[in-house]
Amino acid sequence: MKVIGISGSPTEDSNTDTLIKAIVDATGADNEFVKLSDIEVGPCIACMKCVYTNECVLNDDFKWLSKKVMDADAIVIGSPTYYGAASAFTKAFIERLYSKRHVKLQAGGKLVATVALGIAAESMVSEWMGNALRAGGMEIVGSMTAKGTPCCFVCGVGESCHYPVWNAYSKEMTGMDLGIEAAYEGYLELLPDNKPYEHGSAKILKEYRSVKDEPDVMAEAERIGKLIREKLQSV
Repeated sequence: MKVIGISGSPTEDSNTDTLIKAIVDATGADNEFVKLSDIEVGPCIACMKCVYTNECVLNDDFKWLSKKVMDADAIVIGSPTYYGAASAFTKAFIERLYSKRHVKLQAGGKLVATVALGIAAESMVSEWMGNALRAGGMEIVGSMTAKGTPCCFVCGVGESCHYPVWNAYSKEMTGMDLGIEAAYEGYLELLPDNKPYEHGSAKILKEYRSVKDEPDVMAEAERIGKLIREKLQSV
């Protein structure tokens, strides 16, 4: 059994990386981890030259990565959420998998698990990844989401900036209560004079949120990994 973990997070030792590795390790299979930000995988250019060959003609690292994907029995793909969407690294990789769909649906039947970390849009990103991979014929064994570290925690000016992520996703700006205050209790305190996009006022209580400190999140990653193992062993 072979399992490959693919991370679309550019952050070193990110929460996304941690959860992908936890799932992969729990499979007990031979495995490999690839960080897309360390290699060159550009977006699909819609040239359609892959239609008859199922091979992308672009000369970058997707050439060897796609071979590893095709050799794997299961794939674990994870992404942070940027602007309510998957990272550009993740999206480019999934776009390039289009080359494997034509006529033969070459990735059909492969097992996949997805991981999405964010502030408010992780469920939407998880759903998008699942739908895109199902379109390639893959079977989604498990999908998990978790809360990540807002970049505004560590940029240096988040406490006084008018436009941090918690204000961008606030009820005043979106018309919806996305539960950021509740989700980040103990990490972030919005002060009484905070007014989204008018006056930023907050206190950052912890600069980094680690999934390693959240037993329920880590347990879910282990559960998905074991489920992949069971599925592979039953084939």
